[in-house]
Amino acid sequence: MLVCKEHYQPTSLGAHLPGLKLLLSMQKDTVCFINELPEHLPKKRDILEVYSDEEYDKIHNFLENEDCSLRNKAISLIAFETGLRVVDICNLTLKNIDWDQDCFHIIQEKTGRMLLLPLSKSVGNALIEYLLSERPQSNSEYVFLCDNAPFSPIRSHTGCRKILEHIVSDAGIEKNGRISGTRITRHSTASRMLRHGVPLSVISETLGHGNPNSVMIYLTTDDVTLAVCTLPLPREEAGHGE
Repeated sequence: MLVCKEHYQPTSLGAHLPGLKLLLSMQKDTVCFINELPEHLPKKRDILEVYSDEEYDKIHNFLENEDCSLRNKAISLIAFETGLRVVDICNLTLKNIDWDQDCFHIIQEKTGRMLLLPLSKSVGNALIEYLLSERPQSNSEYVFLCDNAPFSPIRSHTGCRKILEHIVSDAGIEKNGRISGTRITRHSTASRMLRHGVPLSVISETLGHGNPNSVMIYLTTDDVTLAVCTLPLPREEAGHGE
């Protein structure tokens, strides 16, 4: 604990485990302690404060009724309704959209796994409006392009994060120390599905997790569900301690 507080951050201690094991192996009296060290230290997972249902409604109302870029509207709706990672939004191509089956399918950059998602009415309409009315003429296969010539695809994660940040701010949502970008929209989407009774297995499939257990982190964003998981305090028997 002293080493952790004065010399290293807890998240960096895993890199020093091999050296610590080597140090312990140098003395007969300390070799036995090697077995007490874990093979891997668990990753630190911050509990994020997500958007509430009321904030979701304000954002959707802003996107539907206020004057904003059709491209930014489509990007925001995809992020908030599907929970897609920013890299997968940037990589979205025209061929990924199946208009006949009302879905889009991608190969996720992070996991390499195929992900098939339904194309909701709001997202579909937003994409059509952008493609027909605002998207620059281009031979690019990518859906979302920059506004200025040479109209290259949006490949910057920072650019997408800024788009979402401005949409949320213009909708009148206070940041309150929360992060920006698709990390919070991904957590918010999962938390909202959880609040509405969607099973964890379905949430995991929708978000395209390589490890189904990864979805358990979203339980930490739902106070009501966490309360159900808690054990009741033991009741004190009458006359106890008298």
